[in-house]
Amino acid sequence: MWSFCKRIFLTLSACFVVTLAMAQPKNNSPYSRFGLGDVLNQNFANLRATPGFTNAYNNSYHLNLQNPASLGFMQMAAFDFGLHGRSSTWESGTQTNDNWSGNLSHLALGFTLNNPVNDLLDREVRNFSWGMSFALVPYTLVGYTVETSGFVEDIGNVQSQFRGEGGTNKFVWSNGFRYKQTAAGFSLGYLFGKIENTRGVIFEDIVAGYQDRFVDDFSINGFTWKFGAQHNFIFNKGDAKKIKVLTLGVTASSNSSLNTNTSQFYTRFNPSYVTGLSNDTIINRSEVDGKATLPGQIGAGIVFASGAKYKIGVNYDKTMWSNYRNDAKPEIFEDAYRASFGAEFIPNYSSYNKFWERVRYRVGAFTGTDPRSVDGQQLKETGVTFGFGLPITLPRKQVSFVNISLEFGKRGANTDLQETYGEFTVGFTLNDNSWFFKRKFN
Repeated sequence: MWSFCKRIFLTLSACFVVTLAMAQPKNNSPYSRFGLGDVLNQNFANLRATPGFTNAYNNSYHLNLQNPASLGFMQMAAFDFGLHGRSSTWESGTQTNDNWSGNLSHLALGFTLNNPVNDLLDREVRNFSWGMSFALVPYTLVGYTVETSGFVEDIGNVQSQFRGEGGTNKFVWSNGFRYKQTAAGFSLGYLFGKIENTRGVIFEDIVAGYQDRFVDDFSINGFTWKFGAQHNFIFNKGDAKKIKVLTLGVTASSNSSLNTNTSQFYTRFNPSYVTGLSNDTIINRSEVDGKATLPGQIGAGIVFASGAKYKIGVNYDKTMWSNYRNDAKPEIFEDAYRASFGAEFIPNYSSYNKFWERVRYRVGAFTGTDPRSVDGQQLKETGVTFGFGLPITLPRKQVSFVNISLEFGKRGANTDLQETYGEFTVGFTLNDNSWFFKRKFN
């Protein structure tokens, strides 16, 4: 199983990087011009459909990389990968623009280092367990093409063009340790990526006029970390049908120091001449090292579960974006928050011949703010989510899942430039309980 999953993970990792590079130009988000771009949803498909579960969610079958403590409650190995597509409509006054983008959303491999089958066969109740995971996820995405025009006295019509592409990715190693019903964990991430921003000015009414082109690009890399803790309060433990579990979860991370490397190439040229004969280089600066600061975050959540029938949860996260710094691209942001609710319902998880009674039905909603501002107004976000968890049975009776989530939301509702979007995510969770299994013969 290990060699099989390793081959899958390495193959899909290569596909992930290639697909990310191919998918970025399809994105057209004017807001991604600021900072490191649009910060992407880091949740997997099952938690995207229930955004209120993030900090306090733990499950035997599914990974939750937003709180590494949840790995301590894992009961088997899980390989998770997903794809997503996004359809957006941008509105500014009477103008609208439709856009579609898509990509691989994540690759993750998690496992418990204490096989529960061994404990079952040995009739042993283990108070301590350790879970570990590796994941590769996109963190931010830059992709925009914006054109503006205006009239300047004595010059005429002037057209400005703004383009950007690139983004950042994160490789995350996480560990969770559980003692009885209390767990703590940490994750160490490596952030890396490159972003290019281009500006151009065209003087439309001057035939022999010069045009300006400014290219700024920078790469960024460095380590991040996150700490998490969870505790399960169990009620009616002796009755499997009436058991209730209340889970509290918290997460925290401090500011992270990153390295940047910047290049600038500013030119002025006359398009009426032969290319290269009339170029005037204004700035040509390369390999300039700098520093950046990624802000810290705090979060808390509560999830209540009634047996295997239903779960409800609320979640709150706050990111101190006012601490963000970037020598390569100085900007000022505001602190941002996200509050969310989620619920999951299973009609009858033990149904033998009725598939749709074993399906996980999910719903949620969220609201919050974005760290970026337009015309002095901080951006706001709201949305609703829906989803399904479709159980599938693999060889050796291993239960796995196809998780589907739908999200509909609005961003920038308080500004002139607004985005209305719909996002579709499908994730595949493949489970196996034979890792670290030790066969014994008498």
